[in-house]
Amino acid sequence: MISDAVAIICLGKTNNLWLLKVLFKTIFIPASVKKEVLVEGKEGYSNILGAIEEGWVKVIELKTNINLGLGAGENDAITLARERKDTVILDDAFAIKVAKVLNIPTIRTTTAIFLAVNKKAISKDEAIAILNSLIESGYYISPKEYSVILTRLKQ
Repeated sequence: MISDAVAIICLGKTNNLWLLKVLFKTIFIPASVKKEVLVEGKEGYSNILGAIEEGWVKVIELKTNINLGLGAGENDAITLARERKDTVILDDAFAIKVAKVLNIPTIRTTTAIFLAVNKKAISKDEAIAILNSLIESGYYISPKEYSVILTRLKQ
């Protein structure tokens, strides 16, 4: 699994980065994403640094440099997913569209939460608490989408 910065930053800030390890065992990120997520003094820094030092978040150098017209992290995460023929965690709607045009499978951070519930790594109540903590830490989700997710989690 490849990740852009948003999932790592938000899950790191809320002490829920471990979910990615439980779900995917290893997360690969390009150097540009490492630069975005590993900012000393920022909330979540120690969680992210710990994941990199433990080796389950691995920084991978790109073989190619493709300009997709996105931010550096999104651009490189999609490029890495293309090179490795892997799925990428993205939350930016435009970046997701670009990945889909390139036939690269994507999931959102919220999808990872659902996967954790399905694998029984967390309960539905824990999923709601994690979702709320993500929003409180700056993760954007539209009110409509939030309502749909809550409804699904309460079923």
